[in-house]
Amino acid sequence: GKVERLDNFPSKYIDARNVDVWLPDGYSTKEKYAVLYMHDGQMLFDPSITWNKQSWNVDEVAGKLQAEGKTKKFIVVGVWNNGEKRHPEYFPQKPFEHLTTVENDTVTRQLQKSGRIKEAFHPYSDLYLKFLVKELKPFIDKTFSTHKDKNNTFIAGSSMGGLISMYALCEYPKVFGGA
Repeated sequence: GKVERLDNFPSKYIDARNVDVWLPDGYSTKEKYAVLYMHDGQMLFDPSITWNKQSWNVDEVAGKLQAEGKTKKFIVVGVWNNGEKRHPEYFPQKPFEHLTTVENDTVTRQLQKSGRIKEAFHPYSDLYLKFLVKELKPFIDKTFSTHKDKNNTFIAGSSMGGLISMYALCEYPKVFGGA
């Protein structure tokens, strides 16, 4: 397959960021494809741009699964994280807002201690999800040959990316069919 980079994809909800779209071998506008949205997009395909010089090799795995007929045909949309803002964008906002003051302070201290945040912690994952659902998904569906329904729209990630994926599924059950 091949990866197409959308540089600095703009948003009215969050900071602009790169988005990589992987298209499988034989991608054709005459066919429709399911879509897998993945967080931490810079980690998915190219080890030369990752912090640890390793990638998840999503292109290789997805290509192999499709070539062997083990999955339906799909494309991958890799949404880059925004470095220091990764935790505020990926931490489920509504549950955080329902924590007690002590629980809130504990989460904040742990994130500060780990160096992931420097000041008070205020997640804004609801805005990140609005970006995905109201801006990025419509663009992808207009630009690429996709099935637009929830049965063909999935979201995935690892660690905090997994947490925001589950939150996305809960917040937008009519958009995402699985996480």
